[in-house]
Amino acid sequence: MQRLIVVPQAFRVALPTLINEYITIVKLTSLVSVISLAEILLVGEQLYTQNFLILETLTAVAFYYVLVVTVFGFLLQALERHLDIARRTPGITTDFNVPPAQVATRRRLNIEQKGEFALELKRGQKFYGDNEVIKNVSLKVKWGEVVSIIGPSGSGKTTLIRCLNGLETLNNGAVWLQNEPFLVGSYANEKYDEKQHLRRIVHVGMVFQGFNLFSHLTVLENVMLAPLYHRHDTRIAIRLLSLAMLQKVGLAEHANKYPHQLSGGQQQRVAIARALAMQPSVMLFDEPTSALDPELVGEVLKVIEALASEGMTMVIVTHEMNFAFGVSDGLSIWRRAR
Repeated sequence: MQRLIVVPQAFRVALPTLINEYITIVKLTSLVSVISLAEILLVGEQLYTQNFLILETLTAVAFYYVLVVTVFGFLLQALERHLDIARRTPGITTDFNVPPAQVATRRRLNIEQKGEFALELKRGQKFYGDNEVIKNVSLKVKWGEVVSIIGPSGSGKTTLIRCLNGLETLNNGAVWLQNEPFLVGSYANEKYDEKQHLRRIVHVGMVFQGFNLFSHLTVLENVMLAPLYHRHDTRIAIRLLSLAMLQKVGLAEHANKYPHQLSGGQQQRVAIARALAMQPSVMLFDEPTSALDPELVGEVLKVIEALASEGMTMVIVTHEMNFAFGVSDGLSIWRRAR
């Protein structure tokens, strides 16, 4: 993951500074050559005093100097232009022949699983210093249910949903996934198999309020990344699945664009498609419309409503009250901030 995500983005951030430092060094070296040509050409002088090839030696010195100043500078500028995503134009999208809406968004459930709880939080507690953000909260979500968490800002809703997939660590309590221990609090006596947790984490999808798309990857590459990393299938099969997920959210024609070339609503729909590409058993939504302009909220809510109608198990943190009451099988109302 470092190679795929961290290093490419860090290199793009560091490259302009490195180029500026290189130019500064060249300029300082040039200044020295003006002040004292003998000093900058000391090596050349030492050579032609030994071999008496004055013109040849000075020509070689001049060649290396021009190479450093011009060619290397040109190559660095070309590299910076190549890595500048804002300069890139969208690729041509062709007909991918993906069967419309025929690919499952989740793994098929066994008959005996349908009556069980897909996700459970048992007496969860979370502290930030002396502040108890989550106080003995329990939550049960059945297969195919949609549970919305609503309440004022600062009441711990986002902290709760991040505790359900391990982005935040519970202090006490436990999270059960598919009737098996999935996460336990750091102070809890209950044990769980960490290897099993890492294997089963792919069953929980997450959509963030800030999109969190990777800017150096195209829309299609963003959606394909997680299935490829976890080696769910062949590259061709994952590509077809990813295109089907993009088609499900109405963005197949934008597959070759970069995130900055999309609107906020389109980026959030890509984030939903990216989560669906892992075919999770449970989807978590952390205020998926809070970062959007009002006119873009509707297109994201329609996608979530479509997932609910297909029977996707979902936990949604939202401030959209009408949407929550319309799509949810259950509500968790947080009355006040702690």
